[in-house]
Amino acid sequence: MINGIKVKLILQAIICTLNLFGQSSIIDSINSTDYQEIVSNLQKYEIIFQNNLTEARKINYEKGIAKSLSNLALVHYLKGDYEESTQFHIEAINIFEKLEMIPELSEEYGELGYQMKRMNLPKANEYMQKAISIAETNNIPSFRMSKLYDNYGVIKEMMEQYDSAFHFYRKALKIKEELNDAIGIPYSLNKISVLYAKLKRFDRAYEYLLLSDKLRAKEKGDFGRVENLSLHADFLEMQNKVDEAIKKYEEVYNAANKINYTYLVLYSLQNLSELYKKKNDFQNALIKSQMYYGLKDSVDNVEIKSRIAQLEIAYQTEQKNKLLAESQYQLKSREQQLLFALVTVILLILIFIGIYKYQSLKKKRDLAEVEYKGKLQSALLEKQLVAEKLKLSRELHDNIGSQLTFIISSLDNLIYRLKESELTDAISTVKNFSRNALTDLRNTIWAIKQQDGTVEDLSIRVTELISKLSDTIPNIKFDIENQIQNNIKLNSTQMLNLYRIIQESIQNSVKYSECNSIKIIFITYEDSFRLIIKDDGKGFDVENTNYGNGIENMSRRCEESGGKFALNSSKKGTEVICHFESQ
Repeated sequence: MINGIKVKLILQAIICTLNLFGQSSIIDSINSTDYQEIVSNLQKYEIIFQNNLTEARKINYEKGIAKSLSNLALVHYLKGDYEESTQFHIEAINIFEKLEMIPELSEEYGELGYQMKRMNLPKANEYMQKAISIAETNNIPSFRMSKLYDNYGVIKEMMEQYDSAFHFYRKALKIKEELNDAIGIPYSLNKISVLYAKLKRFDRAYEYLLLSDKLRAKEKGDFGRVENLSLHADFLEMQNKVDEAIKKYEEVYNAANKINYTYLVLYSLQNLSELYKKKNDFQNALIKSQMYYGLKDSVDNVEIKSRIAQLEIAYQTEQKNKLLAESQYQLKSREQQLLFALVTVILLILIFIGIYKYQSLKKKRDLAEVEYKGKLQSALLEKQLVAEKLKLSRELHDNIGSQLTFIISSLDNLIYRLKESELTDAISTVKNFSRNALTDLRNTIWAIKQQDGTVEDLSIRVTELISKLSDTIPNIKFDIENQIQNNIKLNSTQMLNLYRIIQESIQNSVKYSECNSIKIIFITYEDSFRLIIKDDGKGFDVENTNYGNGIENMSRRCEESGGKFALNSSKKGTEVICHFESQ
């Protein structure tokens, strides 16, 4: 017995570990989403990566947390949310350093440097140099190096170090061509093309740009094609082809706006404003300028740069503190890792030995038992299914049928008894009662769903019924009394049957007794429990009256619930009783 419990606990631990592994695999899969897919659906992937970050934090999966932060940094940068982008990068860098994930750390520094190039060029150059130093020192994979060289070339170009820019662009292009990187090659081609255009060598610029266009035409998303479209517009402007450039920048604005590429939206508006000025079309120049500054104010202001600087200062401070504690932490961490590894190995050996012994002893016995239980369970389930279907169909028939009968009877009475002026109110009453049919169906489902309940639960449900009936039948006073102090438990069948007995009894009293009041009582009686429904109507002769389906159904429901049914009637009223003996 004890061995069995141990094995079960061990199996539960293994299952828990496998579940965590499955969750981490899903998080990794989302984080590895293709770059082109991300940049083509920024709004969608902002939500996806935010949810992925939440799930990773729930299971304390640090690698998944860092990767999600990195992806969120990219999304926010492309949307123009530079402050949020910087914060996500710094958080990701902290975790990658802690986990000693060198390739990812190098790449994250590179991304942070590249994205800061328009806000703080010297700082961007510093981060890029740090990224390349980490990468070259640790021989990280070449596909990661190509991206760093590409971006570092941009920094060098912005610093007007053109020979260095060409050098790093070509290093990146060579690596991508060796890797047959269809997505990365256009980026390097574009950078070389732009640099040639800047140097007024448009023949070479178009040569590289057209090669990039062919590759971009095959890409899944629109992001790359919009960037190339922008380069065509830039080249036309550089050559002073104003009308052609205006037409092309309008295309860039529309395409960038469609995919929420904030930077290119601003860029195209700014250039359009300047080109319209060259044409002396000051009205359109003003319109484009207003559009530009209206958007720019929402994503690029002094406050953002100030807060980014604060984040960098906080980050640098944290780095210094971490260096002071690093040596002590590493020694302690190695000792803990060795101890954990030893305990894990011993535990795994014991687990496998225990599982093997347990399975060997249990295998022969289980084979016969499983076969027998399978057949028995199958027959039992089939029987229960048939019984539940019959029970449910009977409940729906009994309940909905009685409601519809009442509606039909009411409509017949309307035809013969009501005046035309009263027709609207009367039909409204019938309509409300019809609506109760739906409520009763819900009550049936409620009772079937209940695993167990109490007399108090049933009393609350009956109170709701009485509240509705009081509005429908204002000439009858309804009252409920729960005199049971120690709450009595009821199963789902008892709750449903007692509720239906109350409904049926109230309906009979309303239809036949001409009563002024109806009272429902829950009471303890000589170590037993009773449900009593009584009215003050004219009563009837119990002995000489032919009972209808309603009374027979109440009797059957009471007995089915384990109770004894009784019916008393006199000129002072009628009393329905369902009596349960103490268990």
